[in-house]
Amino acid sequence: MKVIGIDLDSDVINLSIMDKNKDLISIKSLDISDIPKNDVKELYISNKDKFLITSALEASDVIIKDTDFSIKKSFFIKKAIKYLEESISTLDTDKTIISTVYLKKDSKLKFFITTKEMLNKHLCRLKHINIDPDRVTSVSQALIRFINFYYRDIESSFLIHLAKNKTTCILIKNHQPVKTFSIKIGTNKLIEADKTDRQLNNSQIDVLNINSKSKLKTDLTHLKKEIEKVFIYFCPSKEEKHPLIVTGDLNSFSNLSEFLKNDKVTTLLKSPILEKKLEYKKFAICIGLSLDALKKDSLSLQFRKDGYTPVKKFENVGKKTLFFTFVVLAFTFLIYFGSDYFLKNKESILEQRLSFMKEAENRYLGNKKKEIFTNFYADLNKFEKKLENENKLFPYILKVPNVSETLNWLNNHKHLKEAEITYINYSLENFPTFFTKTQAYVAKIEIEFKTKKPSIARSFYDSLSKSDGLVNPNQKTSWKAKDNTYRASFYLKNIK
Repeated sequence: MKVIGIDLDSDVINLSIMDKNKDLISIKSLDISDIPKNDVKELYISNKDKFLITSALEASDVIIKDTDFSIKKSFFIKKAIKYLEESISTLDTDKTIISTVYLKKDSKLKFFITTKEMLNKHLCRLKHINIDPDRVTSVSQALIRFINFYYRDIESSFLIHLAKNKTTCILIKNHQPVKTFSIKIGTNKLIEADKTDRQLNNSQIDVLNINSKSKLKTDLTHLKKEIEKVFIYFCPSKEEKHPLIVTGDLNSFSNLSEFLKNDKVTTLLKSPILEKKLEYKKFAICIGLSLDALKKDSLSLQFRKDGYTPVKKFENVGKKTLFFTFVVLAFTFLIYFGSDYFLKNKESILEQRLSFMKEAENRYLGNKKKEIFTNFYADLNKFEKKLENENKLFPYILKVPNVSETLNWLNNHKHLKEAEITYINYSLENFPTFFTKTQAYVAKIEIEFKTKKPSIARSFYDSLSKSDGLVNPNQKTSWKAKDNTYRASFYLKNIK
């Protein structure tokens, strides 16, 4: 999978293409007016399903708020976050979209709040050039990803990003954006001022050596003062200062970073990689967007949710559902045909066994009648009924609980668990014989047990009197007690 970060900078699209190993494949700028309305092949390879497209709302369109969050139990976390999302902003919740970051180590929640109107404008602008992003995040979060990737050891800093029509300032602490502010002065205005002064188009401007009375110098000085005001707003305390990082479209200027330093800045940070490849700074937002899409961790933002879910996601869900349905149907057919084969095979074996049993029975009885088989299930049903009728006439099947069933019942009897059984006798007083086939089974039980608690013996006697369990209510129950020894005799009921 490859990811595309798209940054809309005035009338230009900056984009970066990165693979899953975070290797930068391509970065380029395209003029929106040069892109055909119905063709965006210049932006990404034709098979766009293999690409994840990410764009960002302007930092000025997203409010950042945070709050302490000490809940640790995962069961309550989602409900608590949902409740805080509804109460964190004074804006109408029906008109806002909130993406929340849970900073578990710091026990904090960071809320990124925008309006549905801002998101609609952003999506409409992209739709105009036939782009439907899979993810929409914030410029501040994209720049944080860029800084964290190229300045790995820097936890806190001031970040200035110069775009064509605005300058974005961000205060970074613990690798996260704390405050953002946009100044409506960009490189277009500065370049235009230089053109007015010198009518030069392509030469690089050294901002430390320009005429103090020039329009460019005036605009640069104004920008520097505005940035200093923003930094004071970020950090009101005189003691709080941070290093400075400058990114953006800096190709037309040299020493701009040094010029923008002020009293709130401790030092100017530079990355060895970025100093060799200065064009990366121009594409900082779109590179940061690619990195954010690849990370997809708890710090990633996603404003495309609820009613703004990407069409591609619905298509992917539909494809997965269709594939899953196909697999289920194939599996069902496989089970059906497999079961059908198994049942037919089993039926054939049973049919052979039934035929063998009938022929063996005829040979044993001396019956020379030849069996005629018409329908297996009809023949099987007829044979089963025949067995049932013959079993009814067979008197020698025990109709009362056998010894093991009786011992198991007595061993688990609730009133004998704390008693010591010393004697058990199981005897059949009556049972059918060859001469008395209609004689009923009568089973008698004699039991002797010891217990120091008379209440236990009493409870057992009461259960026998009530004919609980296996006790026959129609037969006599006897009971004898001496010291701690108790003897009882009773008959078993017919349970067959």
